[in-house]
Amino acid sequence: MPGDRLDGWKAIGGHFGRDRTTAMRWAKSRGLPVRRMPGGKTATVYALKSELDQWAQSHDDALASDDAVAIRRDGFRAGGLLIGLAVAAVVAVTALAGITVWNGRSGQGDVALRAVDGPAEIPADPELAALYLQARDDWARRTPQELSRAIAGLETVTLRDPGFAPAFSALADAYLLAGEFGTLPDETAFPKAKAAARASLALNPDLAAGHRALGFVAYWWDADPAAAGRSFRRALTLSPNSAQTHFWYGNVLSDNGHHQEALAELSRARLLEPGSVPIQTDLAWARWQAGDQAAAVAALNAVIAAHPDYSAAYDCLADARLSVGDYPGYVAAYSEYARLKQDVRLIGVARAQKTALESGGIATLQALMLSDALSRAGRDIGRNHSRAAFIASVSGDRSALINALTKAEAADETWGASGTTRRIRDRWAEDAEVVRLLDRTRPASVI
Repeated sequence: MPGDRLDGWKAIGGHFGRDRTTAMRWAKSRGLPVRRMPGGKTATVYALKSELDQWAQSHDDALASDDAVAIRRDGFRAGGLLIGLAVAAVVAVTALAGITVWNGRSGQGDVALRAVDGPAEIPADPELAALYLQARDDWARRTPQELSRAIAGLETVTLRDPGFAPAFSALADAYLLAGEFGTLPDETAFPKAKAAARASLALNPDLAAGHRALGFVAYWWDADPAAAGRSFRRALTLSPNSAQTHFWYGNVLSDNGHHQEALAELSRARLLEPGSVPIQTDLAWARWQAGDQAAAVAALNAVIAAHPDYSAAYDCLADARLSVGDYPGYVAAYSEYARLKQDVRLIGVARAQKTALESGGIATLQALMLSDALSRAGRDIGRNHSRAAFIASVSGDRSALINALTKAEAADETWGASGTTRRIRDRWAEDAEVVRLLDRTRPASVI
């Protein structure tokens, strides 16, 4: 039958939305009907779509328990192009929005869904497809409530379709952002994200989003910049036009002190995803880390003017103001950040800071901030003394700065926080002891 033939393992696997190794394994262990042209071990293989579809119908139950995605008897017709009217409706709507979803893992699509790296996939089950897409939308909006909903939705998808690798990498992304924008504590968010990312790569080792999530965890939680760099570069090799990967890699490069490379990555991310508020915000922050205070503050104010409910912009603006000793400006921005993030602890800290400034002035506020930073460095998982050192430096308190740096040396801490360390170094450039202790905190390179 014309057009019925598929040549090569890749095309055969793609008929089911799987890779070539899965097709080879099925041929060996499950009798997948694959034919071989004469020529020995290197001979070309081919298969007929009609025979593959017939095989799929008789192996539905067996494959549902395999590590592959269950092949649904009524879902595949002529290469998997029909997976039900509900999914067709989803595809039609997203196509109108300028996004082409790869239909039922058939391998036919031309524009990647921005929320997924590489060829965009959705679950074959219509109900799960709708839930997955909604969860990705919720993740992209980054509010505490929507991140919680995204996690719940993605957990459901992974439970009901445990062979669908992108759901696990998406769940890793959701956990990571829930730690930053939601109320999930880091000690919960990062281990869960790491486990989900590893699960995604166990199903598909070439899933760029899984490598990206592991890179994020390696840098911000495992304190392993070199491993983070390898993971991000692997993700970009697999999906070079992923805005999210350029975005997160740019963040890591900026924190690690590679400012030129960071700005290039973040600018690329902005070109790939114009209008992204998170990318615009972090591009402004990267400028601050690189030392351009005026440009950073102007860009952050522009983001806030256009998107007054975006919490991260206030967080960045607070520290930019603090770095130049604008304590009232810092308190105002930090209070908005805490309010928008809806974190009870942060709201309490903001209120205490405002009270300290109003009742005791700047000196009282400085003492409160330093005490809180030192307390968290000694108590909270993943916290170091960089914040305490920054506050002491801005305050001009050399004794407190030396104390924080000495504690960091004793704990063998390494910091990123390149914008913070830059400003400490600039202010105390003639102080040999400060410079020596600060040098001890320098991290390994991401590059």
